[in-house]
Amino acid sequence: MAALKSCVQKELIMEVDQTARANHCIAATASEEACRVCGFATLRLIRKGNLPPELSAVHFQITDRSYGRTADIYQCRRCGFRQSSTLHDVIRFYEKMDDDEYEATRGARLLQAQRLLQRVALYRSSGRLIDIGAGTGILVEQALSSGYGAEGIEPSRPLFDRAVARDLPLYHGVLPTRGVEGPYDVATIVDVIEHVEDPVGLLTRAAEILGADGIVVIVTPDIDSLAARLLGGHWWHYRVAHIGYFNRATLALALARAGLSVVNVSRPVWYFPASYLAERVMMFVPKLLRVRPPTLLSRITVRLNLFDSLMIIACKSNTRKVRRA
Repeated sequence: MAALKSCVQKELIMEVDQTARANHCIAATASEEACRVCGFATLRLIRKGNLPPELSAVHFQITDRSYGRTADIYQCRRCGFRQSSTLHDVIRFYEKMDDDEYEATRGARLLQAQRLLQRVALYRSSGRLIDIGAGTGILVEQALSSGYGAEGIEPSRPLFDRAVARDLPLYHGVLPTRGVEGPYDVATIVDVIEHVEDPVGLLTRAAEILGADGIVVIVTPDIDSLAARLLGGHWWHYRVAHIGYFNRATLALALARAGLSVVNVSRPVWYFPASYLAERVMMFVPKLLRVRPPTLLSRITVRLNLFDSLMIIACKSNTRKVRRA
């Protein structure tokens, strides 16, 4: 009996250790961490994680296609925000992350940035712009071409170096960083807030560098979208790197806690090479039936709106209401 008990204890210890390594745990249970949006202390596990035994910067690439792979996801019992409470200190992965495929689709992503800035121009058509989480500087490049005094900030050293090689004005690091000084007229946070452990803190720091009449532009996946509900655990925004899942209400709440008010809500449009989309569609096909897309598809750019992301424009709550330019 003693031998059996010892064996069971060893197996339990091994299982706990494997889970901790897979999730890079700091807070082993949801009870040790409050909601990252409203601060409520009670969370419930709604999705069991399926991370690989060891994580690396590769798992945090922008073009990662391991759809459905996440850490444990907990939901706040008060506001409904969903977060990966057991995955911490992710910045260390972003600092080393490079992404050749992301840069290879730069042309299509410039079109996406152009479309986004057309929307921004309805509220702020000029002035100083800071892109937070700027990657290789795609939005900064397009903003400069559109007449903004644009610059960006990026934690990844490889992506930052790619931007600098193009003579784009980027800072390396995260907010706050020396040199990034307001007031800015526009702060863009595009597909970034779902990657951070302190979303309200990020929004607060963005608000601090805004001018009195400045706006913040946030783009993030919508967990309440039809695509998310239909695809369930196979939704393409369920990824290792996504540790926060917003809907319209929880994003508005996060903004409010940061002293910001919603001005406009829309659904952003994306542009991708047809080959890029075809490769990702193949992830939903059994491996034996997958085929390599024809080279010709790489020359075709597809405009796409699956209505599963939110684009919210917000202003400081203590300023007059921002109106269209």
